[in-house]
Amino acid sequence: MNPSESSTSTVGQRLLAALTTQQAQILLGLVAQHGLLAGLDEKLRAADPDLADTVCRFLAAETSTQPVVAPSDQKALETWNDFWGDWESRISELGDAEGAYANQEEHWHPPYFDSRALTDDLEKDARRLLEWLESAFPLVQEPDLFRASLAEIESGIQSYPDWMQPFDDCCVLGPQATTCVLRWTWLGLAHEPSPGPQLADSIHSLDNELKQVGLDDEACVQFFSSLPDAAARDILAHLGSGDYAEAVADIRSVWHRIRHEYEKRFDPAAHLRTCAEHLAGDWRYGEPLIADALARGDLAGAEKFVEATLSSLLRLNPEEPWRPELSLLPDKTCYSAVAEDETIPKLLDQWETIAAQRGRAKRAAACRLQRALLKHAHDWPAVLEAFAAFRHDAGASAVAGELLSQWRERAVAACASYQEPNPKPADSWIYWLIEARCDPVAHQASFLEHLTAWLDCCAESAAFFGKHWRSLALLTRSLPQTAQIKPQCPTFHSQVLMPATNFEAKLLASLGEALGFLSDATARVDPLAIWRQHLHTLVPSPGATGGSSYHEPALWMKALSEVNSAGYNQLLARWKTEYKRRRNLWAEMSAAKCPGI
Repeated sequence: MNPSESSTSTVGQRLLAALTTQQAQILLGLVAQHGLLAGLDEKLRAADPDLADTVCRFLAAETSTQPVVAPSDQKALETWNDFWGDWESRISELGDAEGAYANQEEHWHPPYFDSRALTDDLEKDARRLLEWLESAFPLVQEPDLFRASLAEIESGIQSYPDWMQPFDDCCVLGPQATTCVLRWTWLGLAHEPSPGPQLADSIHSLDNELKQVGLDDEACVQFFSSLPDAAARDILAHLGSGDYAEAVADIRSVWHRIRHEYEKRFDPAAHLRTCAEHLAGDWRYGEPLIADALARGDLAGAEKFVEATLSSLLRLNPEEPWRPELSLLPDKTCYSAVAEDETIPKLLDQWETIAAQRGRAKRAAACRLQRALLKHAHDWPAVLEAFAAFRHDAGASAVAGELLSQWRERAVAACASYQEPNPKPADSWIYWLIEARCDPVAHQASFLEHLTAWLDCCAESAAFFGKHWRSLALLTRSLPQTAQIKPQCPTFHSQVLMPATNFEAKLLASLGEALGFLSDATARVDPLAIWRQHLHTLVPSPGATGGSSYHEPALWMKALSEVNSAGYNQLLARWKTEYKRRRNLWAEMSAAKCPGI
């Protein structure tokens, strides 16, 4: 502090300037410890009522079991203004083509507006603002503070140059920022005669006013759901007005969800009617209907709702619902992945229980089978065990045969490489392997016959081998007698067999188990003879690499040297003539430890 300033400053200012923060804390602690604060109330109140009130709260807290003191109004306002300044500084960056939210991933790409970065930054600020929002609201006295801020964000986004394409991605605020907007707006309506409907109208109108800024739907639903009963009832009645008709009818709309939550809370009958009305569009509406029917003991109704819920989840025509005894569950790509792990097994379990209680043993067994197939889709022994149990429990051999046929075709498809042609399932050796594994006595001979014919085609035709070599790799890797390939031909195993059979471990284990189960029939099968004959046709040509990287050709040559040294030497001799000047090729082959380099 300058000497000239010391003459005009207060004692408090001079004392603060002379002490460290720690020393000021010691001084105040001693003053409080000796009871001096209690005698200063009148003087403090005359000088600063807010300070006096804060000291009174402090003294009261000292004698209680929870010595937590609310900050003074000035401290709360000062802290809020600091945090609000950070919020506003984010917004001030908008519209600047070189600002914080103009993202340029590569120097040759034009920058673009990064809405995700803005959302994340505002969310960080909102977490701090929320802690002080209740204290700051009566001090700031600006009920439209956040509404005006959203308008600034909208204006900032729209002020980006057209070439930045800022309108492709709406900036949706995060949950904390959305809660700030909602809480602040709600506090501003606290003394209004109908705060609930006014809150709804205020937030609803934002949809029309803002095109580039939105609120987080989940946070909106949670906030409205937590409102007091009186306000919630008023909002529920208000949502029946014409202004909300379109939004309430759309199951994706936040207003539909809010109304549905209020119906669940205040009008269970209306809640169930809404569930029944929209079940075809969203499977989640089925759960309350099932629970209600079960609670009323209406097993027929509960089964109907389980069936409708599954059909909705599977995205099937409600006029043609899925039934467990008629077909397998559709492939999981046909329905929502979020429901795959828990919901479908839960529904099947419910259906099984209901069907059993209604005396429908075959349907209960079908539900049990479908659950097992869903859980063990690639575990062939478990699948066959489930089918055996189904035949025992349901006594429906025709149904079991049809479902087994569908599963077999799906299992064949799971083993097919996308790079290979799509033959009929019965053309695949895997099809006949499953047949033989299901009934060795009846089908083992047929499996061996088809497998032998298929292997003969691979041996006799290089073109056929070229189309089906991945399937041959799958067979080679799975046969029990070829277990020594990995130690004897490690590069062939890692470069050829492994990439060509990149399937689930359970599926590979099932193939190995089935071939091992039929080892008496497959003991003399020797696919390595075919690899010796044709592997050289798969080695990538160095002339086709399109550059100077020869890593792949070198590894394939190393694999060939392990399987067929004569074929390797012949191809190597040709390469030494055609590609003798390609130093990178020979360096790669040397690194791969190819012989004869």
